[in-house]
Amino acid sequence: MKRRLPDTRLVLCIAATVALAGCRSSRQDAGQAEDRSDSRRAITDMRGATARVGAPLTRVATIDDGFVEAVMTRLGVIRTLVAVGSAAQQRTFSYSYPTSDGGRFTIDGGMGTMRALHPWVASLPCASLSGGGDAINYETLASARPQVVVVRVGDCTLGTSADAVTRSIAVLESMGIPVVVLRSPADFRGQGPDTLRDEIAVIGHLFGRAPQAAALADELASDEAMVRRRVQDVPDDRRPRVLYIGLASGARASGGAAYVWGTDTAESWMLERIVGARNAYRGPGVRVLLNAEQILALDPDVIFLPTSAGYHPPEELFDAPYFRDLQRLRAVRQRRVYALPWSPNNCARRLEYPLDLLIMAKGVYPERFRDIAVHEWALAFYRRTYLVDATQALLLRRSQWLEWTVAARF
Repeated sequence: MKRRLPDTRLVLCIAATVALAGCRSSRQDAGQAEDRSDSRRAITDMRGATARVGAPLTRVATIDDGFVEAVMTRLGVIRTLVAVGSAAQQRTFSYSYPTSDGGRFTIDGGMGTMRALHPWVASLPCASLSGGGDAINYETLASARPQVVVVRVGDCTLGTSADAVTRSIAVLESMGIPVVVLRSPADFRGQGPDTLRDEIAVIGHLFGRAPQAAALADELASDEAMVRRRVQDVPDDRRPRVLYIGLASGARASGGAAYVWGTDTAESWMLERIVGARNAYRGPGVRVLLNAEQILALDPDVIFLPTSAGYHPPEELFDAPYFRDLQRLRAVRQRRVYALPWSPNNCARRLEYPLDLLIMAKGVYPERFRDIAVHEWALAFYRRTYLVDATQALLLRRSQWLEWTVAARF
């Protein structure tokens, strides 16, 4: 069964009085409109709509899964956060699975990067009800008295349903709360992380810190460029076939073996346009359910395991009894299976996506990335991106369950 998320592009591009010609704001245009005639600033968001917000901002609420808070951390304004929309930002996680010898593998201490860096976020009001779609507690948001709510379309908290997005924005605006809408890469089907940098630009203008936001966006672009340079001369017929597999237990409960991501997703864009591999699954769709026979027929050279309703280390695929059929895959037999960083509510890319890129690139082309130790690069990335010290960087690496890169000298 192939599941496709509706494109909200048309709905979000309708303003109250003017039909907009295009819905994607460029980094140069988005958020630049300002009105300093009073203490409010006019911000143009990624709908093309304009919200007037207080200046300076001291009370900000979010409906996202951590991306906005990550940018706020870099810009030095995270303490303006008064409410969140995702319980995943407030939790610590553990995960376990049965092993073939009758034992259990268990790992704990997993956290989203914002929960790890800012433990106080766990005590903030959370507007999440059951998660996804229209599951927002508007009374909780209102009680936090925010000056603005930043909404990210495509994160798990809200999703990409046109109806749910439009309804949620309308409810917030009817309450008199200004809304700034971001559109994640998950909401731009068939495109890559360029749109994420557009989101950073909007947040930068919202807080009056456009130069700092531009510097962050440039750093991410530089990380991408580094990977691209190392793989750009690989001939098309020498590019390994890769499968991005979600091992969520829900796949087995639904009669399949696992989920895969199609060629019209940001994940596939990263694999093909940046990492220089080839997505072994050539159909469309996000979290497409496949059975074991279908996955065996694809037989990829390399497998990557993202967060998928839990953490999934390669050993689960190697050893768990319920994956006995998939253990015949060539990538499994050759041990070319790699876990990506723990990212709870993993519906859209966040600031840590260069870590995913580097793990994928080194997994596909180990010789071309032999000089880069991912476990060391990750620490440098955290320190640069979040302006943290060495101890905090180590905490972030542990929280994203990346210590395997140390043990494996990866």
